[in-house]
Amino acid sequence: MDDSTHCFEHIFSSFVDGVVLVTPSGTIDKANPAMEEMFRSSIESLTDKPLTEFFPEQSEINTKVRETLSRGTSFHDVRGLGFRKASRSSFPVSVTVSPYMNNGVPAQGAVLHVRDMSLFKELEESSRRTDELSHLGVLSLGMAHEIKNPLVAISGSAQLLRKRLPDQHHKFLDVVIKESERINRMMERMLDFARPAPLELKLLNIHQILEEILLLEKRNASADIRFVQNYDPSLPQVEGDEDQLKQVFLNLIRNALEAMAEGGTLELRTRIHSNYTVKTDKHPNSRQAILVEIRDSGSGLEAEDLENIFTPFHTTKSKGSGLGLPLSLKIVENHKGKMKVQSKTGEGTRVQVFLPVEQG
Repeated sequence: MDDSTHCFEHIFSSFVDGVVLVTPSGTIDKANPAMEEMFRSSIESLTDKPLTEFFPEQSEINTKVRETLSRGTSFHDVRGLGFRKASRSSFPVSVTVSPYMNNGVPAQGAVLHVRDMSLFKELEESSRRTDELSHLGVLSLGMAHEIKNPLVAISGSAQLLRKRLPDQHHKFLDVVIKESERINRMMERMLDFARPAPLELKLLNIHQILEEILLLEKRNASADIRFVQNYDPSLPQVEGDEDQLKQVFLNLIRNALEAMAEGGTLELRTRIHSNYTVKTDKHPNSRQAILVEIRDSGSGLEAEDLENIFTPFHTTKSKGSGLGLPLSLKIVENHKGKMKVQSKTGEGTRVQVFLPVEQG
């Protein structure tokens, strides 16, 4: 192997994105280690396989590759889904297709540059949620001024009338007072977005927080609910606001219990999570994070409800306000953390909360 070939091999192997050389017949001739990692397959299992095995039912990608092979045309940023055969799962990709030129003769094959867009999609979704919460904060301030003052007057007048009117009218005034108090509570929750309490940081044992919540929730839960706790005993302490994090996990655990009206299993898991790290200006180096996972075996969520789960006022509960999860998300993000929800109808729900060990 001469120096130029060795240099090419080194560059080919160094790409952080996937690079694939496709033969004129549409099979994979060569793939770099990034493709191996992206598709969870060894290079040997990629080589000589039809490209369509890794992009099944992706007509746009496969059509563009065929056109490149036949006409030498290049295509940039073709979006689609890659397929991992081992786990039978898909993930979003962006593919650039170029003709492979050899001694000036076009269409000796095609070169694919494949980028995993999973992280980009997560960041895009996180940004959208942050914008929604920010807009809600501005809206809350205006609504508080316009609603809370007249609401106090309505509630006060109803209580005064209740003292002066005969008993037969009390039940109607009780409804007015009760509903006024409910609206006032909702307004207070909305104001939490507009004027979040500053974080009172201290070192916390997440297991202790979870156990304090479970101590009460187990007493109130149905006898048909089974609790499972799988904690990592080596989990480090995290720097956080105890009251606010208790609010997050109490809300998530209660949601899980409410999703299992017919009984089921509530599982709490904790572990150190090496694949999620946080960087800030004060801490340019990646910091360790912990993962708290809450799983229920309930009815799960419809795709539309899952997509809007962090949208303020969107709720699947008859008596829900639709503010519990958005507020929990904001608290987690204020801790420089992240929250993910996975759910399918009939298969339960899994909520993951990532928290950096050290704030910055």
